[in-house]
Amino acid sequence: MMGGLTRKLKIELVSFQDGADKQLHEKIRRFDEERSDIEVEIRERFTVFYDMGFSPWLVGKKGTGDPPDLIELTPNQMKVAFHHGKLETLNMDQPQLKDLVITSPDGYVIGVKSKINPLIMYYNQDTFLELGLEAPSEDWDWAMLDNTIAALKAARKNVYIMLSPSILEWVTMSRYGGHIVDTSGTMFSGYMDSEETIQAAEWLKWVGTREEDYRLRTGFANIQRYDPMPLDLIEGNMALAIDFAHDLQISRTSNFEAIVQRNDRVGIAPLPGGFDDVNVAHTAGLVIPAYSENKDLAMELLRYLTKDIETYYEDILWYTLQANSSIELDNPRRISTLLLEMKRSIPTSLRMSEAQSHARNFDHVASMRRAIMEGEPIKTILEQKAQELDVQFALFLEDLESYEECIMTRRRVCY
Repeated sequence: MMGGLTRKLKIELVSFQDGADKQLHEKIRRFDEERSDIEVEIRERFTVFYDMGFSPWLVGKKGTGDPPDLIELTPNQMKVAFHHGKLETLNMDQPQLKDLVITSPDGYVIGVKSKINPLIMYYNQDTFLELGLEAPSEDWDWAMLDNTIAALKAARKNVYIMLSPSILEWVTMSRYGGHIVDTSGTMFSGYMDSEETIQAAEWLKWVGTREEDYRLRTGFANIQRYDPMPLDLIEGNMALAIDFAHDLQISRTSNFEAIVQRNDRVGIAPLPGGFDDVNVAHTAGLVIPAYSENKDLAMELLRYLTKDIETYYEDILWYTLQANSSIELDNPRRISTLLLEMKRSIPTSLRMSEAQSHARNFDHVASMRRAIMEGEPIKTILEQKAQELDVQFALFLEDLESYEECIMTRRRVCY
């Protein structure tokens, strides 16, 4: 308490589900109730159209109310903002927290994870029964996945593992032991066009997922496009799919649980390879802005949230679900699958903001995918993409507002 006055801790979170009472909010409120000398204010940045850049305070603009003391950002936003001196380092280097924190390129802890949206496997149980195939499980290795995909393709069943930046990164790391970016997270040349990444792209080409194998649908503004996940999965037009657990499209079916509840013949399973292989996840985390006048209180809250690591993973699971949907989840097996994948995940390298889709269908990704699928030299295509990314990240590190503009104008890298 300062001079008998209550101090206010202001927290700014990102949500696409307006008005939902989220489990993480409840835990923050419990911290508030245990301290008579503070008042906690939770704000949500919410938009239907996902047009969301940095919190305005980080780019020198005035937002609503007083400046927040904790802000939710993606790891790329954190790294670029920290490079520009906008974030505080966090005294949270305990070894047991290593998978829950996000660090700067030079090893400083700058964020604590708050959302984790990993890849998972979806499968049609009827199709697997019909063909006498073993259902996916945590015991699957890559050979089992390959054999199953080959059997499904021979039976003319759709396999949906789309060549996108996130999927390419997962295959490169888990199957071939490579990386698409250097340890700083900002240099792609020599990595995205490496032998391991080329092998991953060749494997995805072999899987052969094409948009035209699915229904052409009329969507927002009467625009026709292929958007297979999740509607084709729900309708039974996919036998096997690997995609994110949440944020599949802006609809009531935007997460795994909504899919399963609309088609109870769809199951979910862990990715192949076991716990030693990595997943990739769309991740967000809490950071303390350098301008905050309540850094000590913000640190106390972060330590409070992460005091019990297992419980905090459950908090993240519920918060990620609730930020995307109001649907309930009470199936222990599906909860266990999500927790497994969350714990072995690392943040995707090309998640530029929470406003960003995972870019299955957008032109700059679709053109790269089409060129690879049509037989153009993979190394040349990946070299061009790596060079484009290097130019963009160099600009972001020079000028923070260029990053904000990239997000808000939906330029190629940021959309």
